[in-house]
Amino acid sequence: MEYFKIDPQNPDPQALDKAVETLRKGGVIIYPTDTVYGLGVDINNEKAVNRLYLLKKRDIRNPVTIMVHSIDQIEQLLGALPVNQKNLLEKLLPGKITILLKNTLKKPLQIFKQFDNQAPPLKKVGFRIPDCPVCYELIKKFGGPITTTSANISGKGNVLSIPEALSHFGDKLDLILDAGVMASNAGSTVIDFTKNPYLIVRKGEIEISDLKMLLPGVKFRIRRNHFKINFVCSGNICRSPLAEAALKAMVKKTKYKKYIEITSSGTLDITSSPAHKYSIKVAQENDIDLTGHKSKTITPAIVKDSDLIFCMALNHYEFLRQHYPKKRRQIVLLKQWNRENKLFIPSIADPIGNNLDFYRNTFKEIHQEIKRILPFLFTELKVFMDYNDLS
Repeated sequence: MEYFKIDPQNPDPQALDKAVETLRKGGVIIYPTDTVYGLGVDINNEKAVNRLYLLKKRDIRNPVTIMVHSIDQIEQLLGALPVNQKNLLEKLLPGKITILLKNTLKKPLQIFKQFDNQAPPLKKVGFRIPDCPVCYELIKKFGGPITTTSANISGKGNVLSIPEALSHFGDKLDLILDAGVMASNAGSTVIDFTKNPYLIVRKGEIEISDLKMLLPGVKFRIRRNHFKINFVCSGNICRSPLAEAALKAMVKKTKYKKYIEITSSGTLDITSSPAHKYSIKVAQENDIDLTGHKSKTITPAIVKDSDLIFCMALNHYEFLRQHYPKKRRQIVLLKQWNRENKLFIPSIADPIGNNLDFYRNTFKEIHQEIKRILPFLFTELKVFMDYNDLS
């Protein structure tokens, strides 16, 4: 194993020459990037690629990112990029960003050979264009792209120093370019340009506020793991807790349970309290436990985070649409959602002040409606999962 101390802003050409020689021989190097230390191999050397995956203990189905020195070099691999997309990338790069682009590779690369016969095939390719002089000069001298993947065992924390890297890999590396301790461990911000709006897959060194400054008017969304549903009534002690509990019970039996988050709230600003005693009783009769429920008032944060807000009655629907006009599409009436014809009575009546049988009928009505909307919910959820690459 060869070792070189290197100035990241003014790298020694001889050290870079040695690194290039190592790459051409199929070796694995560790080098500083704009963010953390990375592992580099020749993307077209089968032996080197296999070693990289073994060293990192990385799933062979999980592709690594390619480091290039320019957008032109990306186009040499993928072909011409759409003009609008290229213009955006020219404003973002080089820098602390990884971009995911549609896989239109003009010829196969060894780094992705394992995907040739897989279903589904590799849909996108990740690229970094570094601002770091070490990386730029390294690629320039090598004459082609190399891998840029964090210098750690897969699933472990990012490596900020060479001693840390050695704790992961020991003497299994072929060459080290040591630039000292890295300033941050956030890693690059990963943006998927195959999505619409563009999807921030991982938040890193570049904040979304920075992206908005660089690309004003361009929409970005942050990757999410849960589709969020909120049921709303007045006090959040009768109807919406029953709806929340009923849907949870149904979803619990499906493969989608880990991708969906179900809550409830009320439009009235009142003191938090347990569910109504009759709601608790009716829930128990249907094998549902509401004893731990505590009411809460709906807030701007809940509205912002919710993918769908189901209102129990027309007054809740009108109240929320008036106060949150930007979320109108997400605010719907439970009984009216995805019905072709408008109902004469689109509300579920408030059972407060009525007897136990009235609560039983309220739950029955809510339960029937949730069974009705379940297929439509799963359609929405599948779109959400596809966009966020959760399936």
